[in-house]
Amino acid sequence: MDFTYCEFPSTVSIDTFKAYFNLTDVKLPKVGDKSVDTIHIPSEDQEDQTNQAKSLRHLVLNAIVENWSELPLYRQLGRREDRNYLLSHLDAQLPLQLLSAHIREDFFWQRCYGHRWRSAPLQARGRERPWINIYMERHVQEFIENMPTGDYEQDGNVQVVLDICAAYINQLEISFLQPAPPTTDANDHIPLDYLLSNLPDLRQLRLSYSTKTVGCNYQMGCNQLTVRDILHLTKGLSQCHELRKFCLDKGCHHLTEMSLLHCAVGDAGIRCFLETCGKESFGTLTVLDLTNNKITEEGAYILSRTLRHVPLEKLVLRLNPIQSDGAAAIFNTLQVMPIKELDLGTCGITETITKLFMMLICQHTSLLEIDLSNNSLGEDFGKHLMKIISCNKVLERLDLRNTGLSLDMRRKFQDFLLKNVDRKKHEALKQKQRDKFKAMMQL
Repeated sequence: MDFTYCEFPSTVSIDTFKAYFNLTDVKLPKVGDKSVDTIHIPSEDQEDQTNQAKSLRHLVLNAIVENWSELPLYRQLGRREDRNYLLSHLDAQLPLQLLSAHIREDFFWQRCYGHRWRSAPLQARGRERPWINIYMERHVQEFIENMPTGDYEQDGNVQVVLDICAAYINQLEISFLQPAPPTTDANDHIPLDYLLSNLPDLRQLRLSYSTKTVGCNYQMGCNQLTVRDILHLTKGLSQCHELRKFCLDKGCHHLTEMSLLHCAVGDAGIRCFLETCGKESFGTLTVLDLTNNKITEEGAYILSRTLRHVPLEKLVLRLNPIQSDGAAAIFNTLQVMPIKELDLGTCGITETITKLFMMLICQHTSLLEIDLSNNSLGEDFGKHLMKIISCNKVLERLDLRNTGLSLDMRRKFQDFLLKNVDRKKHEALKQKQRDKFKAMMQL
């Protein structure tokens, strides 16, 4: 039997083929990367193989391969052998949009991955995840990492990549970002809000704002995460509804404010986030806003341990079901913080927190604003608070709306807090006058 033009399936290794056929008797053409050129074949057999005319079938298939960009036939090929031949010979450098629109087979996209990233090891992930996903994720990674800040076009180059790749992106790892041009005043990186918002199936994200190479664009602070970067990142994350794992690599050594609003990160997400960043990333953090992230009492415990030695001045946990146990953990941590504003509105807190809250009011010397609105605290909570509120000379605002306290009781609290405000204004005015008088005496 003549096997000259009998294509074996692309998924069958050449070693398997060699186990069943004697290559000295079988004439086998080179099929993509499954070549048998390295195997010794007698010279007369090589000459016969070279001089033998190709079949009409192969002439047609070669014509399809050569003209595939104009006429992309694949599903129209009925025989599996013809499709295998096409997948083995098709140019892996054809436009990505054209290839992804017609071909999904793992073998082809694994071949494309190996052809484009020869130095990168082929990871054994094809069976768990389609190779087209792996290829697209690497393509988007390179697109983001290599884009200069000045070349970013949301409705141009970004939209083109999203149209091709977005449906296949489940995991994304950004190892570095290009620095801003030295002619700009800020060190902002490319905004990630639009790109992340349009990756509907993104489940894992690992991100670093560090810089791998800077060249002539080097300037002080190009490795730092800016306020504008944070705003764009949080806006994008808020639309990643399928996100399960988020890691922000170290490098935020000058971070002062962080807001993750309505991102639904949950307890597991907040644990991974805090463990990844580490204490060195929060050494300068003063504002943390985690509004509506599905954080329970477990997440509150994690936060209390991590933030214990952070110089936090404002903490917002609004719309998170941390309940009374979670609030107790937070209250305990606040004792060693220079906290000024605390928002625990709509957190499922009940009157069981009464004793700890009274201790907080009596002992803390920097809290200016507290929001406990929309929690079931009850009249007894208000009565206990009425007894000790006079001990606090610092608090200026206490929101107790929809907590079960009467309007008359809340007005009494408001009147007392206004006295605190007026007294501090008066003391500030007197201090200003003393400083002015002292300055005049030194002249």
